[in-house]
Amino acid sequence: MSSFGKLTTRERYGVRLAIQLAKTFSTKTPISLATISKEEQISTKYLEQLIVPFKKAGWVISTRGREGGYVMKKNPAQVSLRNILEVVDKKLEIVHCIGNHKKCALHKTCRAKNAWMKVQKAMETALDSVKLDQLLK
Repeated sequence: MSSFGKLTTRERYGVRLAIQLAKTFSTKTPISLATISKEEQISTKYLEQLIVPFKKAGWVISTRGREGGYVMKKNPAQVSLRNILEVVDKKLEIVHCIGNHKKCALHKTCRAKNAWMKVQKAMETALDSVKLDQLLK
């Protein structure tokens, strides 16, 4: 997340890519990045970069050739918005010091730390409550 509550372009596009991929889970019919590019108005070059973390996470299977593309391997009912954002961006911290206390000289005496942790937990809970299959309906 770039700043409090604001998703980066990469994160927003990652969710849109995941939705397109989720459509392939039940049909097992590959979808090409060119098709996703047209439907989502995201450049194919950007999608080529964005698909990499999905492949590394083992969420998709790729097939080559004329009828090739990507098929979602992971069940969309088991994928939350938080999962997607973490695959795409790896960090979901509302403030930088929550995950790494070394980044803040005041971590031992910070009066706001508990409030930030509470807000962080609420955000994680909200993102966990939305599953990818719900976004297909």
